[in-house]
Amino acid sequence: MYHLISKFVFQSRYWILFICLNSNFSTNAQPFVNFESGAFFTGINDIRNGNNGTLFSLKNDFKTPVSAFLRLRAGYLLNGKNHFSLLYAPLKIIETGTLEQDILFNGKNFKANIPIEVVYKFNSYRFTYNRRIISKDNFNFGAGLSAKVRDAGFSLKNREFLSENFSIGFAPLINLLAHWDLSQKTGIDFFVEGIAASKGRAIDLSLSGRYSFTKNLQGNIGYRLLEGGANGTNRYNFIQLHFAFFSLNYSFYKK
Repeated sequence: MYHLISKFVFQSRYWILFICLNSNFSTNAQPFVNFESGAFFTGINDIRNGNNGTLFSLKNDFKTPVSAFLRLRAGYLLNGKNHFSLLYAPLKIIETGTLEQDILFNGKNFKANIPIEVVYKFNSYRFTYNRRIISKDNFNFGAGLSAKVRDAGFSLKNREFLSENFSIGFAPLINLLAHWDLSQKTGIDFFVEGIAASKGRAIDLSLSGRYSFTKNLQGNIGYRLLEGGANGTNRYNFIQLHFAFFSLNYSFYKK
């Protein structure tokens, strides 16, 4: 957890620098930073690696505990309609255990009843553009596209073998955003980014309640679902992660 926080703070300096450099380019731009944290638990995390690899579950076979997480989004709203942002969302699970069956992973046979360590990583970096389609006094709705880069994979290690399968990939996503203002200070926010194809899908969905502490500072409490995966010839992984989160959103400028 300490390593994650240190890395998060290190990355944050560059996000904040990005915002500051762009905060004066237009009087119609509203730069912001959003910090999100909380806890998540695993609903599904099924893994298979290799043509004849063994399918195993990071939830059922290793009983992954509830874990903390951090996310950072920074960007700006231009002319009240065009939303641009960058997301840094690291995620890593490390589990150890002893299994009752052998696991064939990437051509290596990990024997049963020998302590084994599994590392699951899914770091996500996204550039998001969302265009407000409906803008009313108490309701906003927008749609757009996101470019996602993921640094993800898994590894197995015991006293005999270490086998890793990490890779970097790109995926275009469709995003939808909605804000309902219930009063001057409270509201409901919905945001989803996702795509689906015959061999896999990716969905990141959140629903939260919002409270405005000041004109520039808002806080949210809500639920996030991260779901999806890929079914390839040599690699299979599908996940369903549930997040309970709180976030703070600070706008550097308001018209």
